[in-house]
Amino acid sequence: MPQAIAQPDPALVAAILDMAADAIICVSADDRILSYNKGAERMFGWSPSEVVGQPFAMLLPEEELARGEIDWMRRTTVAQGSLRDFETRRKTKEGHIIDVSITRTAVYDDSGNLIGYSAILRDISDRKRIERQLLTAERLATAGQVAAGVAHEIGAPLTAISVAVDHMLQSRCNFCGGGEEMQVLLSQTDRIAKLARRLVNLAKPAGLVFAPTSANDVVEQATSLVQPQLSRHRIRVELELDRGLPPLQADEAQLQQVLINLFLNAQHAMAETGGVLTVSTRARGRDGIEIVVADNGPGIAETDLPHIFTPFFSRSGGTGLGLALAAQIVKSHRGTIDAASRVGHGAAFTIRLPASEHHD
Repeated sequence: MPQAIAQPDPALVAAILDMAADAIICVSADDRILSYNKGAERMFGWSPSEVVGQPFAMLLPEEELARGEIDWMRRTTVAQGSLRDFETRRKTKEGHIIDVSITRTAVYDDSGNLIGYSAILRDISDRKRIERQLLTAERLATAGQVAAGVAHEIGAPLTAISVAVDHMLQSRCNFCGGGEEMQVLLSQTDRIAKLARRLVNLAKPAGLVFAPTSANDVVEQATSLVQPQLSRHRIRVELELDRGLPPLQADEAQLQQVLINLFLNAQHAMAETGGVLTVSTRARGRDGIEIVVADNGPGIAETDLPHIFTPFFSRSGGTGLGLALAAQIVKSHRGTIDAASRVGHGAAFTIRLPASEHHD
């Protein structure tokens, strides 16, 4: 006689589901949360008592709600029976946005009536971060190939045009009616040449020359270079410098370039209203230092934050190379740079650099 198959202990099954690493959430037919395991609690930060009975929409960022994701997921799940490995974003209790993969299944009773949905959510933020890094590396490689061709193809013609325009300006048009137009031609050819050089620097930055460097000196020198320009836009600079910082082993000129890029980025953000740009330094024990560049401008949209260091990404109409170049320089110093922002409350960029290994 065949042996009877032992039925699983319901309490054991419930315990396994509750302790699963992934978030497992069951919702009613009208998308209200019915159950919420410990994996979901770890992922989102809310306790079961805070979410059970609440609309599933509480886990969605505003952008996803505005796009009608809830309705789309409901229609797709009912039509197909399930929705597998759908990549989207969700919101934690602290307001952080995380990347998730969702598998959602429609659940029916014995009569074929829809009674709800089960959803398994997996945090894929680390994978998405790596994908963005790979995309950036790929774009940098592409920029290098393009830059070599651009520099070769337009370098000589631009030089010839600039020389010819300058000669005409000096010898013929200095006092004629076309002088202003010739100045425009000269400035625009110079602009094209600078863009080509920036592309080359982005893909193959100049060789770094490391030497003992003071982070405070770098900040003060970079600030002095752009202070007049910032003042014209009604931007006040405040320095909060820790005078007890350990020295860096760094390329001073390259770090100045990073800060200047951040300052000009803040200037664009506050161009219409003016504001305050705060630059601070602080020690991270004996192992490194932090430089923070913060403004009280309009801030950066949450959806844009993961992409601002990607080459050619820009919302201001610029080239989208300044922050990408800054990130590359910081990386070459074995450091990191990241950004934080709340719309309407400004943005802050934090540079973390290791201290010199040979300091007292």
